[in-house]
Amino acid sequence: MRMAGKLLTAAALALALAALGAACAGGGDEEPEAPPATSITIRAVRALKWDQKKLTAAAGQPVTVTMVNEDTGVPHDFVIYRDSARTQVVAKTEQCTAPCQEQLRVTLPAGKYYYNCSIHPVEMRGELEAK
Repeated sequence: MRMAGKLLTAAALALALAALGAACAGGGDEEPEAPPATSITIRAVRALKWDQKKLTAAAGQPVTVTMVNEDTGVPHDFVIYRDSARTQVVAKTEQCTAPCQEQLRVTLPAGKYYYNCSIHPVEMRGELEAK
């Protein structure tokens, strides 16, 4: 009876370890994707840069974008474009000189969009995905 008990204990331990290994095996390095946002804040920071180069917004829903200009004494705005050449304006904020902030509200169909500061269009640009 002792031998049967040891075999059952060893088998139960092996099953438990196999189940634990299976539970830990899939995607341990992956971070869960954040849901698309209906409120986005992007900051213009020193040296003519945005604090983020990629944004994700909720498609088909009103989204509020707040552009916070922290680049003291420098004017900036935030413009969303439909095309990568940045010729088809979808929405834009007013220009403001830091410290300041501007907001825009936009509803975007699913897809890829582009943004920049129209005052510094080469230095300050990024991508926005609505999904």
